[in-house]
Amino acid sequence: MSSVLPRYIVVEGPIGVGKTTVVTRLAEQYKARTVLEIFEENPFLANFYQDQERYAFQTEMFFLLSRYRQQEDFAQEDLFGRIAVSDYLFVKCRLFASLTLNDHELSLYDRMYNILTTQVPKPDVVIHLTAPLDVLLGRIKQRGRSYEQNMDPAYLERLRSLYNQFFQHYEDTPLLEVDTTDIDFSRDDQALTNLMEMAAKCAPGTSGQ
Repeated sequence: MSSVLPRYIVVEGPIGVGKTTVVTRLAEQYKARTVLEIFEENPFLANFYQDQERYAFQTEMFFLLSRYRQQEDFAQEDLFGRIAVSDYLFVKCRLFASLTLNDHELSLYDRMYNILTTQVPKPDVVIHLTAPLDVLLGRIKQRGRSYEQNMDPAYLERLRSLYNQFFQHYEDTPLLEVDTTDIDFSRDDQALTNLMEMAAKCAPGTSGQ
């Protein structure tokens, strides 16, 4: 099976859907290297969840530059070596910014984003994980990150809807959509294997095409 696996997989979806869990488990099972978003490094994030209007621009700009730096380092590595999996698609920078920034801030943000995005590697396949709002809220509460506990459910619902709308029209790469409501990827090895098999069928240049 390893000969037909996509080389670079991105797992996406709203906060709490289980992206990092899936990426970590795929990395363990397939000895893949990972590109993981590091939320804890953003010094504005905790304040953002308490006062979005005041801290949105600083938060989004920090994430944009941090993600770009990660992608730049990743692009310099051997893309034809081990399988690579990431828990974010670079365009998520723009999706989050569109929710949180006012028109003036977004205009400034877009100047930087449009320059950086042309330099980012494109994945072979994107896996979009979905779940209802109540499931997301339950998972966020369960994992207990202190800076997420003040998150506004309305903000999370807007984000969930934005992801769904975005991927309805997404054509940049092959796309696999998976409802995670009744799937526990942290414990279910077969579910993980099934996910990778479906991703292989989606990706270009595999036996599934």
